[in-house]
Amino acid sequence: MNEQEIREALEEWESLSVNPVNCYEYEMRLKWLRDQLSNLQGERRAGWEEGLKKGLKQGREEGVRQVAIEMLRLGLEEEVIMSVTKLTEEELDELKKKLSSNSF
Repeated sequence: MNEQEIREALEEWESLSVNPVNCYEYEMRLKWLRDQLSNLQGERRAGWEEGLKKGLKQGREEGVRQVAIEMLRLGLEEEVIMSVTKLTEEELDELKKKLSSNSF
């Protein structure tokens, strides 16, 4: 753009910005865009928090399973393992099957 085109664009902008209807439409559009940005940021934050909670829960569950496997390898009684890890008998049986098939 040359200098004349820039001057004309600035003059047009000034005349548009003086018009109250244009100002109102601009402010409403700007508010809508800011609301959309806020919503996106909120959704992103909520998704991150939910993912973090799921990850922590899965990590704890995997840790409990690993402790149970080590306890099985040490030959501890199943009742003791279930008491310490809070695993059900079915969950412990599943771990024993995996352990016996060397899946770990």
